[in-house]
Amino acid sequence: MSTAVSTAGRTLKPRHAIWVLLLIAAAIVPFVAGEFGLFLGASILALGLYGASFDLLYGYTGLLSFGHSVFFGVGAYAATFAINDYAIGAITSLLIAFIITGIVAIGLGLIAVRVSSHGFVIVTILLALIAHLAASSLTGLTGGTDGLTVLVPMVNLPVLGEFTLFDPMFRYYFTLVVLVVSLFLMYRVTTSPVGLAYRMIRENEKRARLLGYNVTLYKLSAFMLSGAFAGLAGALSMYISGFVSASEFSLTVSGDAIIFTLIGGRGTLIGAVVGAALIELVANQVSELTDAYPLFIGVLLVTTVILEPEGLLGLLKRVKERVLSDDSAEQTESASSREVPGNE
Repeated sequence: MSTAVSTAGRTLKPRHAIWVLLLIAAAIVPFVAGEFGLFLGASILALGLYGASFDLLYGYTGLLSFGHSVFFGVGAYAATFAINDYAIGAITSLLIAFIITGIVAIGLGLIAVRVSSHGFVIVTILLALIAHLAASSLTGLTGGTDGLTVLVPMVNLPVLGEFTLFDPMFRYYFTLVVLVVSLFLMYRVTTSPVGLAYRMIRENEKRARLLGYNVTLYKLSAFMLSGAFAGLAGALSMYISGFVSASEFSLTVSGDAIIFTLIGGRGTLIGAVVGAALIELVANQVSELTDAYPLFIGVLLVTTVILEPEGLLGLLKRVKERVLSDDSAEQTESASSREVPGNE
């Protein structure tokens, strides 16, 4: 018997349950968390979007980029300049960050996606290093490592009125809405024919070329979309902290996206959000005990990669398959015993 549930124009399947449960859990956080918890929660949601944007590139297309911080930093600074220099509103500044980062991603992608897998990794590392060096040097523009402060304007919502992002609860829900909308758009891409082409390129690039796919164009589109959503995440992070600096371009920030995706599970989008939540919560708790908490995160990452390469969601999927397999075997055995005469 099918367990799918029909909704308005769509079909809700059992594999979507994790999405629904996580959304419900995220929605009730403000009712149990204090002010710091809401700040941490909003930060996790923004970083989750950042991780999901990386997963769109790596998990679905197989392009391992170490330059994702470039887009995070560009998005944060694009929104900063829009607000500080042109007095543009908060929502419009987010859209500007999304569009400008997408354009920058196209320009960088024209260089990066034309090289082979190892070459792609090296090129993206160089891009991150160059961007970090440039942002650190151009102190008159970026503030360098001292950074820039931003007074994020009021958010004007039609019908509902004006709200300030200094309100912890509104800031949390604002970030959650942006994350959910972004995840939905990325999910639609990955389940479309374009997403199918991404996965085909990831599995066998040569076969995709033989089948007539323009591999370079598909890679470039993935690079552009991934970069644009990473820029949106960077702007959101700036909204939460009210601060931006050259450190947004560092390789460490690129590494964060990789860690979130590997811990949560690549090729799932939501796995990167789960990974971001786990890492940030663990880091927050362990940092109160020792300054060596990055070592703890490193051990957690290595353990996950060795024992469960598919991440937490991969582990959850295997447990679910095992349970369903055992239930199916028990039902089959029970049915067989009823059909054999003399077993009653």
